[in-house]
Amino acid sequence: MTVNALSEPVKLTATMSPLQKNRTLNDHFRKTAKGGIVSISWGIHMLGRAEADTIMKKLGGAEGDSSCDAGSEHDSGEITVNSRRIYWEINYYNKAFDDMSLDSTNPDQTTRFMTLLLDSEL
Repeated sequence: MTVNALSEPVKLTATMSPLQKNRTLNDHFRKTAKGGIVSISWGIHMLGRAEADTIMKKLGGAEGDSSCDAGSEHDSGEITVNSRRIYWEINYYNKAFDDMSLDSTNPDQTTRFMTLLLDSEL
């Protein structure tokens, strides 16, 4: 597993609420896979690299955007790719990866961890 650094600075301002900051950071991570770790389930792995790439591309696009609840931190959702329902969730861990982050809005203290799995694996 490799933690990718943010590809470019995410613009957070002092006037943003914690929810807005997390939403911005989560959207950036979901769209770029930068700034955290992406974990795919065995079922998605078994679909092959091309299908996993298609899933990630759709997750980073309009389908991923619309899968998030409007008032949420954009930390979970579901999309459909080639007639398969894919569930995804982002969790926030500290840099030591031994507990949850104390401040998920601070990228210097937080590793985002996104899990993707097929609905049949729930």
